Amino acid sequence: MNPERSYASHRDYESGLVSQDALPACYAAPESVDAWRHDRLLGLVEPLLRCYPKSDWVTVGDGQFGADAHSLLARGHRAVATSLTDDSLAIAQRKGWISEYRAENAEALSLAGDSFDFVLCKHAYHHFPRPALAFYEMLRVCRVAAVLIEPIEAPPRLLDLGRTIAKRVLRGDTEAEFEPLGNFVYRLSVREVFKMMAALGGAALAVREFNDCWLPRYSSAPARGSFGATATRVGIWAQDVLSRLRLMNFGLAAFVVFKAEPSAPVRAALKDGGFRTITIPRNPYLTPS
Repeated sequence: MNPERSYASHRDYESGLVSQDALPACYAAPESVDAWRHDRLLGLVEPLLRCYPKSDWVTVGDGQFGADAHSLLARGHRAVATSLTDDSLAIAQRKGWISEYRAENAEALSLAGDSFDFVLCKHAYHHFPRPALAFYEMLRVCRVAAVLIEPIEAPPRLLDLGRTIAKRVLRGDTEAEFEPLGNFVYRLSVREVFKMMAALGGAALAVREFNDCWLPRYSSAPARGSFGATATRVGIWAQDVLSRLRLMNFGLAAFVVFKAEPSAPVRAALKDGGFRTITIPRNPYLTPS
């Protein structure tokens, strides 16, 4: 797809959120299943938040009223929200949900190198028309690491087709490779991220695979005590069991890509948080600068 056409589609999409007052669940229904699901995803960065108190973050692709930056602020850290357009971000700031925002193209950030401790990209990377450019930009802007929480892919397993069928039946999904805005759904893989980091001379990669379960009809149900909450948790549990039995791949992963070698306490915190850390090998043919 032509990138300019893709950017225009995303601008229209974000403008539509504002015109429809389509607030994310963390603002509109903080006790709902949907709010719980998204907070669960943001909880994956807790090991980093504990190891780097008062760290500063910039979020990319945070166009739904800066919900990701809002979550980081609520956890006591500075966060600057960015997205391709700033219409919804301006509203979020006025309402006090976020403190700072910028209109930024993730593939060509105007921020200086090493501007923030961390960059966070949650459920946005797979929408970008040229995602590798955004990956390099996120690494350039961060001082410590970039965090991506995204759909992943791996060689198919026996029951992966069952997940695809379930999405079609329960959610009405009809297209797995492309999204309505016109972009290819660019899923990451552990090997691909490893290769990009090795090519750039990165230090380490921490990964935690996990599953989610989005049932649209129950998104607004109470996160505790409702049938929708139970159905969502059972859906996650069932996928986890099948994934651990290697009958189904995990559907999502959190990647933490480090520019410099993480310390032993950071590695230990990530391990306690369910991550495995992969050391990127040093290129023996390059001499230190």
